[in-house]
Amino acid sequence: MLIPRQTVPQKRNRRKKAIIYLCSLAIATAAFSAGCTRLSEGSENSDVSFEANAENLEEGSVAKAENCVKNFINAINTQNFDGIADMIYLPENAFVSDKNVEWYLQRSGVSDITGVKIKNFDVEISDGALTKDATVYINKSGYQLSLAMDADNQWKIVMNDMFVENWSLKVPKGCTITVDGVDVDQYKIPATAIDVYDTYTFPAITKQSVQVDTKSSLFGSFTQTITPSADSETVPLICKINDAETTNILRQIQNVWNALYTDYTNGVDIESVKKYFTDDFDNSVITDIMFNYFQALEKPAESEDQVSYSNFYMKEAIPWTTNNYGCAILNTSDSVLVNFGYRLDFTSTNGGSYTLKKISQITMAYDSAESTYKIKQVNDPKLFYNNDYTLNDY
Repeated sequence: MLIPRQTVPQKRNRRKKAIIYLCSLAIATAAFSAGCTRLSEGSENSDVSFEANAENLEEGSVAKAENCVKNFINAINTQNFDGIADMIYLPENAFVSDKNVEWYLQRSGVSDITGVKIKNFDVEISDGALTKDATVYINKSGYQLSLAMDADNQWKIVMNDMFVENWSLKVPKGCTITVDGVDVDQYKIPATAIDVYDTYTFPAITKQSVQVDTKSSLFGSFTQTITPSADSETVPLICKINDAETTNILRQIQNVWNALYTDYTNGVDIESVKKYFTDDFDNSVITDIMFNYFQALEKPAESEDQVSYSNFYMKEAIPWTTNNYGCAILNTSDSVLVNFGYRLDFTSTNGGSYTLKKISQITMAYDSAESTYKIKQVNDPKLFYNNDYTLNDY
């Protein structure tokens, strides 16, 4: 269960610019400085009691800070991590669970406390109104902790290295996500009209790897494991469309291209070809395709011998990618960005037959009412007017 956290106070202990560190210290003698709280030394087979000191627990007192440390050490020692996230000082609405804290502690400087028989326990608490330092002596080892008081006047252990602050996920617009099975809608910043991503920004999130499940109403669910890092404060979710659906999309790209070219050669009007495009598609681009692009494809302006070309036919559209993103990836909840290679066969007025191969990109949206894909965005206009007839990209 995730627990909302308090905002970190601006004031910090000047003696320690970074107030989180947990490191094992060698203790050379049994003598401790004056003012430390010393618990009774146990016999060979006895354990030290970690019961909270009920005396002098007024808000902000040294005794209250000491009890915070005792409870924290006891949780680690007994491996009772239920509720331990509530002992940690975290930014408000931090995405950090008990499980995340346990994972971190097992890799920290206090991991050797787990399960050890504690016969000697002492703690020194420094003065400080909002922050305090604590030196904890366990048997013959020592540990340095820092504490901060939250908005409810409760002392908490400060461990800023446990989480990443202001970390964001870019999610295809209109999709829903969960992180480690938790609904994270409270972190959502909706996309603007021109964006294709919704942004989820976490004030703080665990450094442990998390499972992100993205759901599209049309394309199903996508699962990814991501490790939050300060080196990558904004992570775009790359949702790869499965091979079978990718093949279907490529076939429809091929069919739409050929249908548009056929309509162009037949002089079909603009209104009749809008069916190949989404309703919000820019009509001026449709006009360019039907009256300018195809014309430039057939009659190159710089042709020395006035040769023109015709009978264009997209023979194939194949998957293509030059990165780890894949051929077809989710663009929004109902559209797909497609990287592909295509082959055009065509002839010329001098009787020649030609083939060109080109790499391109286009965005296709699925129309549920018509059970077909339509063009949502022409990412590469040369898909319709490239006239490098010797091109062989693949």
